[in-house]
Amino acid sequence: MMWRYNPIITLCLCASIALNGYLLWPRVQPEQSPAQPQPASTVATATAGPTEDWAESSLTAVPPDAVQTRATPLSEVRQWLNNGDYARVERYLINALREAPHSPALLLLEADLILATKPLSTAVLHFYTLLELTVFSPPQHAALTTRTETLVSNAIDALYNARDWDLLARFIEPLYQLNSSDEQITLKLAEAYARQQKFTLMEDTLASLAPDHAGARSIRQRYGNANDLLEDSALTDDLRLPAEQPLTRLALTRYGDQYIVDARILQRPVKLLIDTGASSTAISFELYRTLKRFNAIKVMGLFDVRTAGGLIRSPLIRVQSMQLGPYELTDIGVLVLPRDTMLNADGLLGMNVLKQFNFKLEQGSSELLLTPR
Repeated sequence: MMWRYNPIITLCLCASIALNGYLLWPRVQPEQSPAQPQPASTVATATAGPTEDWAESSLTAVPPDAVQTRATPLSEVRQWLNNGDYARVERYLINALREAPHSPALLLLEADLILATKPLSTAVLHFYTLLELTVFSPPQHAALTTRTETLVSNAIDALYNARDWDLLARFIEPLYQLNSSDEQITLKLAEAYARQQKFTLMEDTLASLAPDHAGARSIRQRYGNANDLLEDSALTDDLRLPAEQPLTRLALTRYGDQYIVDARILQRPVKLLIDTGASSTAISFELYRTLKRFNAIKVMGLFDVRTAGGLIRSPLIRVQSMQLGPYELTDIGVLVLPRDTMLNADGLLGMNVLKQFNFKLEQGSSELLLTPR
């Protein structure tokens, strides 16, 4: 009976031989092109997006979230900082500090980034925090101490000379909380409060000094009586200007209940909105960019400023010269704000300038009356 299955067995045997021959027959492998893409596990593909901003990138295989920071020299990163590419510097620091969290050079770079992007008081506090670290060599620590003290001193002098008592107080307050035993900080803060008629805060600040402290006694004698503070008193239409002083009348342009006065900043004609409710004078970003093209303008730092639209982080600049009628003012602190906060003007004329005069706003004739102090 087996002969019946012979054809089937023969057919299966032939199929098996044919299949084995196909599988065992040598085949020529195609030669891979040099331009063949690399596997997705290599760094070139895995980090193509995140590393576009870096000067150089490594071709060694690394985890997809790693960034090669060592290939970028710090001098180049500082150039990014000088060019205002703060987001790029921040990304660099995030990865670089992860690799070397105690690097003095990276910590100083981070401090400079904070100085360029955060309020001045925040930046100064960060510098004081760095002084408590032990990663710096003695020369580095000495240089950092000098820089911190210079930064604080220059800011206080600039704000004091600009007669911007509100910004001066806001700058000093966190420094006073950090070190209330610093007599110069204490006296400057107390005077800034006194100039704003905040006498309770003035006394609270002076309480940290000895009762017979000469500086505290001088401030109390100068500003202890509110009636003596004509400079900081509320000014109304009934204010009488000193008769013995020459009187200057400046014509104003009226927009509703607002008044605009012509002035000159760094020899450029500008229109300033009179704002007796603003402690600081301000200009628009557009005017600032124009002035910066032809003048060396120093930025003293960033400050958080309250406006009708909310809190704005604004640079405070030092204007070397400003003309208001026949009067020329020097070293004026001026904030830079968005134009939409200034109506139809190039800026705001605030109390840090107006308080340098005896002034009166004549609404009937649309004039600003000035006599020098």
